[in-house]
Amino acid sequence: MNTLAIVAVLAVLAYSATATPCTDICNAQCTIQKNSCDFAEVFGDLCTTLNGVCTQACAAACGCADTCAAQCGGEYATCKSEDKGVLNVLSCGLNLSVCSATCQLTCNFNLLASIVNSLGGGGQAPAS
Repeated sequence: MNTLAIVAVLAVLAYSATATPCTDICNAQCTIQKNSCDFAEVFGDLCTTLNGVCTQACAAACGCADTCAAQCGGEYATCKSEDKGVLNVLSCGLNLSVCSATCQLTCNFNLLASIVNSLGGGGQAPAS
């Protein structure tokens, strides 16, 4: 049984080393933690609950990173496909940096604004 658990952990580690999106890597870490917790066979349903919290934290933490990677990566691929020489590669790289920085800032601001809105009741004035 221990050999099987070790092989499973190594497989998840190998997967997480080659995965690129933030959510995939983060969720792989949650899976490792859950498997370790389940292996102890002491905590029962607490392992599943903690795994749910972990995956929700991954979704919150990685949402902007994955969204911006998809958006800016697509723009970068389109830009590079317009084979216009060395200057095009430099221009595409610069555009990728600007896109990533702008996207992250916008996404994080929108995330913060939605959290503040939800905590403050949506920002509506009370009826008089």
